[in-house]
Amino acid sequence: MNGVLYYFSGTGNTKWVADKFKVAFKSYNIDLKLINIEDKEKVKNQASKKCDFIVVGSPVHAEFPPKIMCDFLNKLKFQDKNIKAIVYSTQGGKSSACSRFMSKCLRKKGYKVLEQICIKMPNNYYFSVGKKPSKNSIKILLSNAEKKIQYIVKNFIENKYIIESNNELRLQFSKILCNFFRKSIPKISKNIASTKDCNKCGLCLMNCPQNNITFENGHAIFHSKCILCMRCIHICPINAITYKNKSVEQTQKDIMKSLDIHK
Repeated sequence: MNGVLYYFSGTGNTKWVADKFKVAFKSYNIDLKLINIEDKEKVKNQASKKCDFIVVGSPVHAEFPPKIMCDFLNKLKFQDKNIKAIVYSTQGGKSSACSRFMSKCLRKKGYKVLEQICIKMPNNYYFSVGKKPSKNSIKILLSNAEKKIQYIVKNFIENKYIIESNNELRLQFSKILCNFFRKSIPKISKNIASTKDCNKCGLCLMNCPQNNITFENGHAIFHSKCILCMRCIHICPINAITYKNKSVEQTQKDIMKSLDIHK
């Protein structure tokens, strides 16, 4: 038995969870291949290969998956083999409409979604919305997430359903919220800037999922294709990227290590 997990992860939360899914399935001698949907070549190559089940994981941007994940789901091929699936979202809150949205997308493509899950993870956007996570709260969140993942995998193998955050009214309201948010992104993203301390190391430029960053006049410039994944802010080795002209504490430093960073 083998599966494939497709994910997008801005600051490491969703990839951290993906890694734990891989470990949990391995304990049952089940191989789970992880594919970052930013790597279009790997996604394309996998499309022609067979698997017994799939997992799709996404962060939450205003209750919904970011556009890059929505585009991936839209392009996913229809299949008629009733392949089992797990969908999970990672967010700073307890739940979101994201997992239900992804679940509906997969069901329309012919997949049998057994697990529709919301996994609470550290808030990486606390400097705009919510509360800054402490080191202790992050430790507790990660411990709880790992236990939940083990429980999810056990139930999945036993063909048991776990369906969370299944409110259709919330989903419809969230569509309106998400549309408003996406239209606001170009304006919001103007709050992101680099300081004179930028040493042009290129990490933010090479790892931006939208190729939205260039170097001009000696420092990083952020353009209009931003999806507010927050990777650039949390990846900068000298913390030279600000939000509304204020420095941001990089609370995702350790979790970011789970990402495959281009250097």
